[in-house]
Amino acid sequence: MIPESEKYRKVLNILRKSKPSFNRSEDIEEQVLNRIGRMNKKRRPPFDVVDYLFGWVYIGWVRRSLIAASVVVVLFFIYQQTVILKQVKSLSRQTIVFGNETFPSSASEIEKRLMLYKISDQWASDGVLKISEKQMVQLLDSYNELQGRYKNLIRLIEQDPELKKSVEKKLNEIKQKSNL
Repeated sequence: MIPESEKYRKVLNILRKSKPSFNRSEDIEEQVLNRIGRMNKKRRPPFDVVDYLFGWVYIGWVRRSLIAASVVVVLFFIYQQTVILKQVKSLSRQTIVFGNETFPSSASEIEKRLMLYKISDQWASDGVLKISEKQMVQLLDSYNELQGRYKNLIRLIEQDPELKKSVEKKLNEIKQKSNL
């Protein structure tokens, strides 16, 4: 048996003695250069729009500064919305002045609606029914008086247990009659 190192030397000697034969080495050189040139042309387009538009993504300081700017814009938006909401809340507590008349904004819902009807001069949808200022004042006064009496009545009923039982009994009877 021939050792491995001897086999290696023999193969190496054979390879050294047999050299490739080039008939036209200039042609081969030219073909290699042409292929390399074609590969470079295929890989690099003359102008890449995506790289041009988004090339800044690979620059770290630009990325960080744009993130910081977006955080500042979001914080400014939050601050602005907070200020606007505070102003809206303060407006809801103010008095409404229309011409020579003043309406407190803490009025009940019916008073607000009537005031808006008076301001718009459209009591009815067709605009035929008009209500005078005196009638509106009377309506609001009677509504406030009725509301005060209702609150007093509820308070009296809550304070007297026998009266409360009696009212609940009557309400249950009415409810049962309406269900039949």
